[in-house]
Amino acid sequence: MNRTKNRRGFTLIELLVVIAIIAILIGLLLPAVQKVREAANRMKCSNNMKQLGIATHNFNDTNGFLPGNIRPSAIGTVRVRWTTYLLPFFEQDNIFRIYNPNVNWSDPANSTAVRTRLKTMECPSVPNPARFDAAPDDGWANTVQGATGDYSGIYGTQATAPYGLPGILSKTDQVRLTDVTDGLSNTIHLVESAGKPDLYSNGKLVSPAAGQNRINGGGWSRPASDIVYQVNAINTQNGFILNGYPDATFGTDPTGQIYSFHTGGTNVLLGDGSVRFLRSGISSSALQALITRAGGEVTPTDF
Repeated sequence: MNRTKNRRGFTLIELLVVIAIIAILIGLLLPAVQKVREAANRMKCSNNMKQLGIATHNFNDTNGFLPGNIRPSAIGTVRVRWTTYLLPFFEQDNIFRIYNPNVNWSDPANSTAVRTRLKTMECPSVPNPARFDAAPDDGWANTVQGATGDYSGIYGTQATAPYGLPGILSKTDQVRLTDVTDGLSNTIHLVESAGKPDLYSNGKLVSPAAGQNRINGGGWSRPASDIVYQVNAINTQNGFILNGYPDATFGTDPTGQIYSFHTGGTNVLLGDGSVRFLRSGISSSALQALITRAGGEVTPTDF
């Protein structure tokens, strides 16, 4: 004799309850996943800067001075960034060999080299790492585009125009380790200046780069990707949109600022090759003390 078994399914109310519970669990889980992902990104970013620090010291051991920029103030001149000189020192010698330092970074002869993305120069927290930078020489027509990078040096402080007291990075001098009399562990060498040439503020995209409507800088091969001096608080915005070119305030110099996509601050590479996390709330005076290489200031110990 066949017996029919009654199978009871979910009622609509039970199904809705299950869906609601799953939604709550997902809502609780996502912030934790995001925190873990950001912690991993911040560590990867720190490791990138550590590699650049090792490369910098190896360059110094070979040449007797730290890598700087070639960046005359005149438009249309040959310009070479410190990153290009470092290429052989962080396993990018193949790019260095095809780069011609006798012409500008934006010359067609350097197109293949400068369009190559460098993972060591990219912070993994940046929303759009595949963006490109353009040059003003052809009216920002993007004839030759350069892959971007998120790490910058700082020429100096804003104490007096144009740079105030000098930092480790220079476009006029061959800076030696012995020139950093404030102490290598007390002086910033590189900072994050992420997301350029697009304009970001407080973690959000404000304006994508288009024509002259851009932050001046962003390409890993461009000396204009470094920072003249820091005006804003850290992580407020990653730079200033050009007001003409040359710009009324910055001239032909970079318009970027210290900026990261990490919560609460930014990674910085110090002169001794160590990496620290710089809090967003650091005072202007403490930041300037960390930027100068020979200012004689009392630098903070808890930044």
